[in-house]
Amino acid sequence: MEIEQKSTQTASWVEKAELAAFNQDIAEKRQIEEREVLVVFPLGKEKYAISIEKVKEVVKLPPIAPIPQSADYILGVGNIRGNVIAITDLARRLNLDYNTDIDLATAFVIVLKDPNVHAGMIVAEVPDTIVVNKSQINTSAAVIKNLSASDQFIKGIVKVDGEMIILIDILEMIEN
Repeated sequence: MEIEQKSTQTASWVEKAELAAFNQDIAEKRQIEEREVLVVFPLGKEKYAISIEKVKEVVKLPPIAPIPQSADYILGVGNIRGNVIAITDLARRLNLDYNTDIDLATAFVIVLKDPNVHAGMIVAEVPDTIVVNKSQINTSAAVIKNLSASDQFIKGIVKVDGEMIILIDILEMIEN
């Protein structure tokens, strides 16, 4: 009986050790870095990105009907799959001073996914997607911290393969 009790105690200790190791393994897996999928597109000399969660689709640029007295970065409205959406030009919104003209005949639109905002952003080429660890997104850069209230849509800078990519929240830009 004493041997059974020691055997049970040993088994209990082994089970506790296995359980502790199992719980440690779970804790480590929870700490696995969260990842973010970004839609990346060039704009002039720089690359910009938005979260894929904010993208509904990418389509060929439809004909655009201008809207009188709208902001200069709103090119007009276009019909995409029966939905009228505002087409925005990020280069104009950011007041980029270098040549960022996009050939409208070959341009695309990143259609945003939001039930309240029916808008898209014009891009020169089909965007790329990348997966980054959230820790790669630098949100503490002095440039970001010192933005004016109207420019708070710049959410971070990502460095991938030696390139700097500016992460923006396009919905916040449009809403502001």
